[in-house]
Amino acid sequence: MSTVTIKNLTKSFGSSQVLKEFNEEFHDGEFVTLLGPSGCGKTTMLRMIAGFEIPTTGEIWIDDKLVSGGKTFLPPEKRDIGMVFQSYAVWPHMNVFDNVAYPLQIKHVKKEEIRTRVEKILETVHLSRYADRLPNQLSGGQQQRIALARALVAEPNLLLLDEPLSNLDAKLRESMRFEIKDITKSLGISVVYVTHDQTEAMAMSDRIFLINNGIVQQSGTPDEIYSHPVNQFVADFLGKVDFFKGIAENGTIRMTDWEVDLQYPGMEQKGNVEVAIRPENIRISKKTSGIMGKLEKMYYLGDVTDCRVRVGKALVRVITDGFSYREFREGDPVSLDVREFIVFPDDGSTKDQLRIRT
Repeated sequence: MSTVTIKNLTKSFGSSQVLKEFNEEFHDGEFVTLLGPSGCGKTTMLRMIAGFEIPTTGEIWIDDKLVSGGKTFLPPEKRDIGMVFQSYAVWPHMNVFDNVAYPLQIKHVKKEEIRTRVEKILETVHLSRYADRLPNQLSGGQQQRIALARALVAEPNLLLLDEPLSNLDAKLRESMRFEIKDITKSLGISVVYVTHDQTEAMAMSDRIFLINNGIVQQSGTPDEIYSHPVNQFVADFLGKVDFFKGIAENGTIRMTDWEVDLQYPGMEQKGNVEVAIRPENIRISKKTSGIMGKLEKMYYLGDVTDCRVRVGKALVRVITDGFSYREFREGDPVSLDVREFIVFPDDGSTKDQLRIRT
């Protein structure tokens, strides 16, 4: 396991600064995800940790060793890291065993030890019975496990993964998320993972760093960032959310387009606000009290029903369980109960915040 310490790190390509000052420590044994839209700087950060890019300013330490900074720069092969890329990058002419064994062979590890270590890691990634097969005889998920095994067989203290699941279909992506998390946790390896997929980040991470336009917008556990976003960009990027205008006063928010009041006891803020409501945090029922509306659209997705409810001038999105599709019909009068929401001051910056700049 390794600790990664990053001090005053920036990266520019010519006159374009793609990563602004970054200071953080990734802890020993921690699964950290760098999350954000394409072009935000997350892969650049990973490549600097790996040693494929040189920082413009700042330092990178792996444990107590300075690997980038000042006049010091250690190449990737001297950083004791494993790396898995978006493409499988497996050698088509080698069988599974030889693909995984290759990093040990170029280090001139003894044959007996190579066999022992390769067999052990193939068992870990559930590929033992495929050791003699060529990559083109395996599925995409199995090929990605070859790449993972090859990165792990050298027993690195730090594993870097750059969008390794983006080429897989939806079901494989879901199963591989849990496999990678379980394998790295069982081996006690520190992980830095790059993705633009918020579901991956939520499912796998101990901590998430959400980046936009080269700036870390927020860092924290999945629950902290999802439940307590610091701005509208974070709320919008991590999960589903709708924003509504309101006016706050005396513990009540008057929802402008809804034409109803939401109670918000203890709120000291007054004036114009943006109310962020996640559609799964609204309960829909056939009661005749509460926030009344008309069910305009229903979309059945199997496990959930995605609804649109007209409340005053607003169209409110509600996500409820799949059984609701049998209980409600389009055109029904319905009652909404808003169980949780987030309030931001309305300073006119919402549209600008939500614009993804690349």
